[in-house]
Amino acid sequence: MTARLDPARLEAAVSLGILTRPQADRLADFWAAPLQQAGAPTTADMAADSQDGIAHADAEEVRFARGFHDVFISIGIVVFLFGLVYGLRNEGPSYLVAGAAAAAVWGLSEIFAKRLRLALPSFLLTVAFAPLLLIACTGFVTGDDPLFGQPMAEADLPLYMIFPTLLGIAGGALHYWRFRVPVGIAIVAGTVLFLAGLTVETAVPGLLLGQGMAWFSLAMGLAVFAVAMRYDARDPQRLTVASDKAFWLHLLAAPLVVHSVLLLATDGVETMGSADAIVAICLFAALAFVAVVVDRRALLVSGLGYFGIAIGRLMSEAQVSGETSLAVTLILLGCFILLLGSAWRAVRRALCRPLRGTAFARIVPAFD
Repeated sequence: MTARLDPARLEAAVSLGILTRPQADRLADFWAAPLQQAGAPTTADMAADSQDGIAHADAEEVRFARGFHDVFISIGIVVFLFGLVYGLRNEGPSYLVAGAAAAAVWGLSEIFAKRLRLALPSFLLTVAFAPLLLIACTGFVTGDDPLFGQPMAEADLPLYMIFPTLLGIAGGALHYWRFRVPVGIAIVAGTVLFLAGLTVETAVPGLLLGQGMAWFSLAMGLAVFAVAMRYDARDPQRLTVASDKAFWLHLLAAPLVVHSVLLLATDGVETMGSADAIVAICLFAALAFVAVVVDRRALLVSGLGYFGIAIGRLMSEAQVSGETSLAVTLILLGCFILLLGSAWRAVRRALCRPLRGTAFARIVPAFD
């Protein structure tokens, strides 16, 4: 006889972030149904999935919405906030309007993120809260309209932005603590990186120019990547909310790492020659290796543009016409994505075989 699933404990698991609301709903439905009706896989099914299917972890699921109800509510949120900002646009400076909108976002979050746990509305509200709060804090602290007022002297900007950014981080962290929306941790991390840049520029003006910015971006990107891997290590099978947090952190880290590495290794996209193009392709291959091993596609997506530009430059050096070069580049990019995506598990298995039995193999999804 199957033990009864306690709804109170299930709700507690959702509140603590152990399960997302969609996971809790699916678990309750599965528990209530007979085993065969619930669709439990047989041993043969699991063996077939292991050989031919895409593992749950390899799918790298992004839990945006449970159904069109989420989309419907999200449309209402966007329309409401747009109407609120539009209606208040002439009632005061932009930071007051942003503050009112941020307060409205918090109120909506109490309903749709805390009480109803709707995925897509929670995501939109979390993403909207951070910039609105930062605009409001900047205006309240400096006394100037950050969007439409007199521009602040460029030399003074980093110093005057530090305290508002600190307030923005505190507000974002409070929102994340209250509502536990996974993307919130990436937003807080991004604001922390912004604060770090302001602090460095205030302490050593001009340091973040040219290659200084590239080195800074690389360091920050690697730091975020390390935090993302820490969350991945907590959930190698990608079943809990820790995986969602890692996904958004990887999405933040990837462009920082990819852009800075390619900028440091080449003379830039504008002046890229054949030698730089070959270097860019080699670097992209190295980043692709890392992406496949850790089973995260963000590094690949961030580098695809540079990969395409490098291919295009090599074809230009070979005197291929512009239209033909563009068409061939797009075809090659598409084929690369389709082939790698289709054979993702086989490629991972081949690349990760030397890592079998190591400590690293325990923090990434299984590759056997």
